[in-house]
Amino acid sequence: MQLKGTFQITEWQESVTQSFDHGAKLSKALVNQSYSGDITGSSEVHYQLNYETTGDASFNGFEFITGSIGDTPCQFTLKHYGAFEKGVAKSKFVIISSATHAELLGLSGSFTSGEAGQASYVFD
Repeated sequence: MQLKGTFQITEWQESVTQSFDHGAKLSKALVNQSYSGDITGSSEVHYQLNYETTGDASFNGFEFITGSIGDTPCQFTLKHYGAFEKGVAKSKFVIISSATHAELLGLSGSFTSGEAGQASYVFD
């Protein structure tokens, strides 16, 4: 099954948990997003980020999506592994749990950020 569309960040709350020399830091972020395309709905993401002195970062996290796929309600959790480099965020993710679609477990995908907090996603 392939699912694709876009999501829009609607809220980003980030706090630094550890600062290092020359601007490197660890932080955590709570992010809310709205989904459109094959998945419609919203999500809450909990990221942990490691920023380098260049401003680039690597991150991981968990995202809980609630909404619908077509006319069918859906709830599932993604596990993210990503990076933010030269102003672009990219992540690979996998569905690790689903209260509504057991057939989606293990389905992987990715996103690439665009402008103004919007990103394109694809599951395949």
